[in-house]
Amino acid sequence: MSDDNLTTQIPTLIGSWALLVAKTIESYGLNSEDIFSKAGINLEELKKNDSRFPAYQMVKVWEETVRQTQDPYIAIRVAEHFKPSAYSALGLTMAASRHIYDALKRCTQYSKVISDGTMAELEETDTQVAFVLRPRPGFRALTHITSMSATLCCMFHIFRDIAGETFNVQEVHFEQSLDSTKPFEDFFNCPVFYNRDSSKLVFDKSEVYAEQPFSHSKLANSLDEWIEEYLSKFQEEKISTKVQKYLLKNLAYEDLDKPKVAKNLAMSTRMLQRKLQEEGTVYTELLDNCRKKLAIKLIHEKIQPLSEVAHILGFSDQSNFTRAFKRWTGSTPNQFRG
Repeated sequence: MSDDNLTTQIPTLIGSWALLVAKTIESYGLNSEDIFSKAGINLEELKKNDSRFPAYQMVKVWEETVRQTQDPYIAIRVAEHFKPSAYSALGLTMAASRHIYDALKRCTQYSKVISDGTMAELEETDTQVAFVLRPRPGFRALTHITSMSATLCCMFHIFRDIAGETFNVQEVHFEQSLDSTKPFEDFFNCPVFYNRDSSKLVFDKSEVYAEQPFSHSKLANSLDEWIEEYLSKFQEEKISTKVQKYLLKNLAYEDLDKPKVAKNLAMSTRMLQRKLQEEGTVYTELLDNCRKKLAIKLIHEKIQPLSEVAHILGFSDQSNFTRAFKRWTGSTPNQFRG
């Protein structure tokens, strides 16, 4: 399947996710090729690098799989077969993140790698952080409880890899419901709630910042760059892409704010905000990401002193820049420059 399919309005999924599901189906002694073929999917085609396929076909796969296995909780078995590479570079960069929160931020920023039919975001209070999944507007019919539950189970698998087997979530929510919450409560080791307004994992805020002993910030940053190149292939016309291009081109030369960027794109601030929300992001996230890119570029070039880099990026002082850079990369600007 070519990347041209990604420019259409039909939401797509990454092919490696389907291959994981196929492997899970085979573990029941069933013929995965037959199930996928009935949904119009050629598994051999999905073995090609960066392949994708329409999300509506996966709904058919889930329905047929649950019918044949008689296991509505197959999502748990999907997680048993899961490896971070099933999420392509996103899974790998999450696994290399310095802590759970860093991995969560990457997942919300790059969730379109897995599926561009859902939106991922973080909800935070003083004591909790929630990873939230919602269908994109107009595509709720393409979500299936098995799809959402499998995603959350696999995310939990990654977080256990990062933080260790003792790491747990506080609550799990699903928009849809099954007959019982017990299988999921046994898997997540926490309360599970059905018929909620979104699907999400809720964490204790103090635990998501625990440093991972085997993190690799430079590897994670390199994978981030690959992901952004991959996503750019089918996001050229998106408003968020246009905003980022404008910010990257002009951030070093002038003070930018949302009204100024909206004016450059010939739209009102309110319209810009609405369109970015439809694409699953907000202006402050795009600005933060562009500052990170420019910071890494300028520090690698070793031309400007760090105080000037901080000024170029719009930070009021170098200490604020240092804190932001450490949040982005896990190291201070001096350590990163080496």
